[in-house]
Amino acid sequence: MLSEFAAEQWMTRYENLASVNMTETSCDALRLEEIEALEPGLFSELVLDYGPITGSPQLKEEILAMYETGTPANITTTAGCVNASQHVMDELLAPGRQVIVFTPGYQQFAGYARSLNARVTELALDPLTWKPDLDQLEDCAARQGLDLLILNLPNNPTGTILDEEALQRVTDIARRHDAWILCDEVYRGIGRVMPSVSDLYEKGVSCGSLSKSLACPGIRIGWVKGPEALIDALNIRRDYTFIGAGPLNDRLAWAVLKHRAQILRRNNAIVSRNLAVLKDWLDGNPFFSCVLPEAGSVALLRLPDGVDDEAFALRMMEEKGLFFVPGRFFGAPGTLRLGLGRPPEQFLKGLTLLARFASGS
Repeated sequence: MLSEFAAEQWMTRYENLASVNMTETSCDALRLEEIEALEPGLFSELVLDYGPITGSPQLKEEILAMYETGTPANITTTAGCVNASQHVMDELLAPGRQVIVFTPGYQQFAGYARSLNARVTELALDPLTWKPDLDQLEDCAARQGLDLLILNLPNNPTGTILDEEALQRVTDIARRHDAWILCDEVYRGIGRVMPSVSDLYEKGVSCGSLSKSLACPGIRIGWVKGPEALIDALNIRRDYTFIGAGPLNDRLAWAVLKHRAQILRRNNAIVSRNLAVLKDWLDGNPFFSCVLPEAGSVALLRLPDGVDDEAFALRMMEEKGLFFVPGRFFGAPGTLRLGLGRPPEQFLKGLTLLARFASGS
């Protein structure tokens, strides 16, 4: 049975009531006319039939260009990254399969795996660094077995990444157990860019989309990159679920990816500026602390010991119109998820309101 997706339900309930949204994970969303300006004639002669079901050849080539290995046969498209991860888990998991995830993390990974009756172990990231203990991972896999390791790199909500040495050790652990690695890489492209799991490991599966680093969550296209046999199986499974994303989304996604270098420059500049503002703001607001992220567009703000994050966030929403998702929904009580991709003027306004609220003014 599926549990309530707490963070998503909270956002659905409150985000449209907020005057300042400080928890959105996507970079400042692009407008349709901005994409059309990048690619004049984008919709010329577009026929609104079903379109290429698994993604057009042009789109697959642009997706593939973000990786070091593979062919179009290693790519299929989905309805966003969340749908990509869902389909992979549906294909790879069965009752009793051993799954390891890290927490804090995106609830889908543990929650959806449990709904498939897999055995899920959640390993805690070190709260001082938000890094995983790879000795603990190795011991856990040796003790109980490992069929699927689920990663989110960069991590939502911490901004955690692994250096290449650590990532190599993770793949070595998975290889010893003949296990799959599913890695949600939707924040890849902002800050330090790690190698993709799908380029490093023969049973590595990478999922991505346009939603976060590419600032187009409204284009509901994601993708899976993985071994050809898995992609073939997903393309059979999709016929029972969403069929295809349609030619309008496909054309828009192709244009965004074609111009991704320019879009990523814009978004990296926004996040870098906001990180610099956040660092200065933390120096003057010791009520809060934060492990500044190395990559991605999110971070966790830690509250003082004993402060209830859910009650704190709800009072802020009611009194200031200032919106955050409580960290407890990711397995990190006593924190707030902070979005770093907001327009800089909105980001500064939100931090100013947050400081006033914390001080009682």
